[in-house]
Amino acid sequence: MINQFGCCARYYKNAYKDDVLFAEDNGFSFLQLMYNNKRLLNKEVFMQADEIKRIGFPGILHACLDINEIEGHSNELMETVKYLGHKEVILHPICRSEKIVDTTIFRLSKIVRNLLLTMKKEGISLFLENNSKLDPIFSTTSQIDIMFKENPDLEFVLDVAHIDNYAHLEEMVNVKYPMLLHITDRKLEEIHNHVPIGQGNIDFKYIFNEILPDYRGKIIIEVFQSDEDIINSKKYINQILTQ
Repeated sequence: MINQFGCCARYYKNAYKDDVLFAEDNGFSFLQLMYNNKRLLNKEVFMQADEIKRIGFPGILHACLDINEIEGHSNELMETVKYLGHKEVILHPICRSEKIVDTTIFRLSKIVRNLLLTMKKEGISLFLENNSKLDPIFSTTSQIDIMFKENPDLEFVLDVAHIDNYAHLEEMVNVKYPMLLHITDRKLEEIHNHVPIGQGNIDFKYIFNEILPDYRGKIIIEVFQSDEDIINSKKYINQILTQ
């Protein structure tokens, strides 16, 4: 099985059709589409959704929502996913509207469970993304263990740049094997950053040889800086996987 690579639609600078052309020309199989509390990140939301559907290039919504926004957006998120004809969606939960305490993960788990059940009825898989220490909800191994024990049908998108260290990464993989990865680089001594591969110090050869050997899930190159950075980051990861 050959890994499927995705890249990000860059709403802030590109027309959607240009992102599709870039993806097709550089061997990307799908686009990640950012969604937040302003819906799809474009001033003309409905025109944009219509264009995405009309072009028909495979995509996956990445919904970054605060714990206190998820329930209020669940219906619209669900309708957007159905309108676009997607069968997978990423939820990136954050918690900036209140202080995170020991019980917060259990409340998030209940909220996620309701969304998961709704999506399962429509044949849609829900992926949950881990956070870094900058936003420490669904971040620690214990939180991740709680989430997946309470929601075994939930899928895991593992953001490699959000790890504390390699031991943390291995612990998360042992809790739930990720079928989708977010790949960017970072200097591990910094609490949070996302840079093109080669501008940080994450050892991707070690990760794919020792922690995720023979990985065959989907990979999203979550790099935005330039076309060259995106292409080179994908090339580097693909070389490791095909060695």
